[in-house]
This record gives sequence, C-alpha cells and structure tokens, in this order.
Amino acid sequence: MFSKKNILLISKINLFLIAFFITLVLFPNTLSKYQTISTGNVNSNIAFYLFKTDYQVERIKLADLEPSNIPHVYTFSVSNSNNNRVSDVDIEYILKIVTTTNLPLRYKLYKNENYQSNDATNLITSSNTTIAKDNDDTYFQTFEFGKETLLYTTPKTNNYTLVIYFDETNKEAKYQDTIESVRIIVDSRQIID
Repeated sequence: MFSKKNILLISKINLFLIAFFITLVLFPNTLSKYQTISTGNVNSNIAFYLFKTDYQVERIKLADLEPSNIPHVYTFSVSNSNNNRVSDVDIEYILKIVTTTNLPLRYKLYKNENYQSNDATNLITSSNTTIAKDNDDTYFQTFEFGKETLLYTTPKTNNYTLVIYFDETNKEAKYQDTIESVRIIVDSRQIID
C-alpha cells in the first residue's frame, strides 16, 4: 500500500506541476498588463547595408573550355542597389580574381565597356598581377584592382566582363582532364568618415 510519505511526496509533485502550468498560462498575460509605450529620437550608428554582388566560382574543365581562337566570356556585376532600393551608406570595394595556373590561359578584364571595342581598356596589367604558391605547393595567380566607391546618393552598377583566352595552339594531350579554377572576390566595406 501507499505510505504517508509517498502520498505526501506525490501531493507535493502534483502541486508543483499545477503551479508550474498555471504560471506558464498566466505569465504572458501578466507581462502584457505592465507594458509601457514611449516615443523618442535615437541617433543610431546602424545602417541598412545593401550590396549586391554576383559572386561566382567557376570550375572550368577542358570539356567546357576548349582551345580556340574564340575567347570564353564571363560577365558579373557589382551594385549598390537592388529592386529600386539603394544602399543607405557609401560603400567601397576591392575586386580580386584568383586563378590556378594549371592551364596556359590569358585573362583580360573590362569594366563598363564592350570588350570587343578597339578602344576598350584591359584592367589586368603586370603591376596588379601576382603569382604565389600556397601550403600545398599549388600556384595561384591573383589580379587585384584598386578601390571602387559606390555612393549612397546614386544607384550604380559596375558591369565586368572577364575574357579568357585558351589559344588553339594548346591542343596537347597533357591538358586533357585538367581543371582550372577561377574565383571572383568582392571585398566590400562601409565608408566611415
């Protein structure tokens, strides 16, 4: 049978559970009775930060990238607006393109111009190109470009065209099944005066 100690323990547990459930049910209502509403002006350093980038990582295989006299063209854009909304802050960004050096490719980059135009300016130069080896002895070629500024007062989009040349003279078996990686990196930050 039940002893007085067991009955007393079960009663205490039941009382505790009942009190707990009553507290759960009534507590939100209790909080709502003591709400205060006030208005004021706050000078906040928080801004809506809108920055649209088409970040791309392309793995180019020889099946997709065949030696040809016709260049392979990839486009991407960097913008401070999206769907009629403009960033609330001035933004600056640095563009980098990082590639492996597995294939004998040549790169050209154009900003806001038709790459086929005779007066188009290639942004890739020997002064903004570096080749370095990582810890796994893989060589990477990096093209780094100067800071670009997008002001919050004006919606602006910079359209880039990356042109990759894989010359037709490179139809050798040693390039078969070789993969080339191209990463486009946009490093952006808010301009703080």
